[in-house]
Order: sequence, then C-alpha cells, then structure tokens
Amino acid sequence: MQSSKYELRRGLAGVDVKDLSMAFTSGGRMYRLMIRRGDDCLRLVLISEDYELIESGCMDHVGLGTIMKFLRNALRH
Repeated sequence: MQSSKYELRRGLAGVDVKDLSMAFTSGGRMYRLMIRRGDDCLRLVLISEDYELIESGCMDHVGLGTIMKFLRNALRH
C-alpha cells in the first residue's frame, strides 16, 4: 500500500503553473514569489522584504514540485 504522501508528490509532478504572484511570510520575514517570463525560458524569482533577490535557473515549464523544491533551497539561506 502506498502512502498518501507519495500520492500527493506524484500528483504534484503533473501540475504545470502558468502564472504565479504570491506573498507569504517565513521566519518572520515577508517574501514575494513570482514567475518571470523571458524570451526563451521561465524563471522563479523570490524577493525578500529587504529586496534580496533569488532567481532560479532557466526552465521550459514550472510545476508545483519545482516551486516547492526552489522554496526549500532558497529559504535555507
């Protein structure tokens, strides 16, 4: 029997995000997360309340799993 956590991850893998602009707090700091569209690719951009910018690498598409992985890595800093 598979766990519901595995099923959730598998479900997230097939979801593409076309547009994103959100604000949230983590560790008492405010952040804004958005998708930046360039001529040839998409990038996730995380901006902190003091305007620190963290940008992902170039991607063809953005999925929910990709967003979660990006946030886990970016918020570690």
